[in-house]
Amino acid sequence: MPPHIPLQGPESDDVLVLQRSESSESALPAEPESPKQAASLSRQRQNGQYTVEEIARHNKKDDAWLIYNNQVLDVSKWVAHHPGGEQTILRFAGMDATDELRAFHDDWVLDKKLPHLVIGTVVDAPAPSQLVQDFRELGEHFDKLGYFHVSPWFYVQKIMFVMSLFACVLWLVLKEESGAAHMLGAVVLGIFWQQFAFVGHDCGHMSARTHARDHIDVKNLGALVTFFNGISVAWWKATHNVHHAVPNTVDCDPDIAHLPVFALHKKMFDSLFNKYHGRVMEFDWAARNIFVPFQHFWYYPIMAFARWNLYIQSVLFLSHSNDGHKGRNMLDLMALLGYFCWMPTLALQLPSWVEVVAFVLLSHAVAGLLNVQITLSHFSQPIFDSPDKEGVAKYGGDFFSRNVISSLDVACPTYLDWFHGGLQFQTLHHCYPRIGRQHLRKTEPLIASLCKKHSLPYSSKSFWDCNVEIVKTLKSAALDARKWSPLIYESMCAQG
Repeated sequence: MPPHIPLQGPESDDVLVLQRSESSESALPAEPESPKQAASLSRQRQNGQYTVEEIARHNKKDDAWLIYNNQVLDVSKWVAHHPGGEQTILRFAGMDATDELRAFHDDWVLDKKLPHLVIGTVVDAPAPSQLVQDFRELGEHFDKLGYFHVSPWFYVQKIMFVMSLFACVLWLVLKEESGAAHMLGAVVLGIFWQQFAFVGHDCGHMSARTHARDHIDVKNLGALVTFFNGISVAWWKATHNVHHAVPNTVDCDPDIAHLPVFALHKKMFDSLFNKYHGRVMEFDWAARNIFVPFQHFWYYPIMAFARWNLYIQSVLFLSHSNDGHKGRNMLDLMALLGYFCWMPTLALQLPSWVEVVAFVLLSHAVAGLLNVQITLSHFSQPIFDSPDKEGVAKYGGDFFSRNVISSLDVACPTYLDWFHGGLQFQTLHHCYPRIGRQHLRKTEPLIASLCKKHSLPYSSKSFWDCNVEIVKTLKSAALDARKWSPLIYESMCAQG
C-alpha cells in the first residue's frame, strides 16, 4: 500500500502526512546474475562492529569509510574509480552517507555493488529523525509511482526539438544572406546550447531512463553533449555531483566558489581553503577593489561571458587525470576538439569579420541565460559554514534539510517549462535528482507540503523576483566588502 498523502491544495492548509508501511524499508532485489554470491560475501564480511566515533577517524582518501544503512563500507580502494568522481565520496568519508547514496543510485545498483565493500556494522548508529524518515518514505512513494522513469516519447520530442533548433541555425547561417538572419541564427544557437544542456543534465542524473534497468551510456552520450555544447561533461559531472551533495557549503561547493569575481557572503572574504579545488580562494586585490564591491553591477555582464570560463574549466580539467574520471577524459577531449572545429567553421561562413564577431558574442550571451538560471537557484539562499568548525552541523544538516534550505524554485506557468528545463523545480530535483523531468510539476506540491509539515523554508518565486533576490544578495555582500580591510581581518585572526 502506498503512503497516504493528502495534498496541500489552494483551499486547504493540510500538510503532508506519511503513513509508514511494513514494506517501506524493503530494498529491491540484487542483480539477478549473482544475488546469492553478493549476499554471501556481505555476510562473511559483516563481522566487525564499530562505533560512529571510530568510523569518523577513517576520513582520508587512502583510508575512507562510509556508513550505509548501518553498515560500514571501506571505499578506500574504490574512490578513484567512482563514476561520479572521488570528491563526492571524500566529502562524506567517516560519515553516514545513506541518503546521499540513495539519492544518486538505484537500489539494485547499491545491492549489487556495496556488499563487496562491507566490513562490519555500526553499533551505536542514531535513529533517523522523523523528517528524514518522511522524506525517505516520499522517495519510495515516487519510486512506486514510476516517477524515476520517463516515457520514451518524452525525450524523442526533446531531441527532435533540440536538433530542429540546430538545423534552423544552419539554415540561417548558410542559406540566408541578411545580417539580421545571421544574428537570429546566433540567438537560436544560444537557445540550442541551453536546451541541449538540459538533456545532458537529465542523462547525467540518470533521470532520462524508460525503466529501472535502463543503461544510460554516460561516457558516450556525454561526449555527444560535449561535441555539440562545447562544455566537458566529465568536468560538469565532477563538479555537479559535489554541488548536489554539499550545496552552498562555503568551502566545499564548487558552484559558489567564484572568487575573485563573486563572493556571496562575508565568510568568503577570509581567503578560505576550498576543498574541491584544493587551494585557497584568495580574496585578493582584484576581488577587493574591482569585482566584489560592485558585483551586483557585474552580475549580468559576467553571465553573458560566463561560457568562455566554462571552456577554460573544461580544458583545465581534461588536461589532467582528475577526480576519478580518467576513463572518459580522452573521449571527452576528442569531443571538445570536435566542437572547436565545427563552431569556428560555422561562424567563419559569415561574410565579414564584424558579423563573425557579433555572431559569436551574441550566441554566447544568449547561452548565458543558462548561467543565470543555475545561479538563481542557489546564490540568494543561505550559505552553510565550514564543516570543520566546531559545533557546526556538517554541510548544513541532513541531506534533505540542506538541499531544501539551499534551493530556490522558480514559479512559472506550464507553457514555460521548456524554457527552464526542470531547473525551476530545484528543491525537488535536489532531494530526488533521479526523478524524470516530465514528473516534476505534479510532484512539486508533495514536497512543498512535506516542507511545511517540518517547518522547512521551502521557497518559490517568480523568475523576476528570483532575479531581484540574487541582485540583493550580491549587493549586500558587496557593501560588506567595501567595509572590509586586511587590517580588520588580521586583527580578528590575531591571538594573544
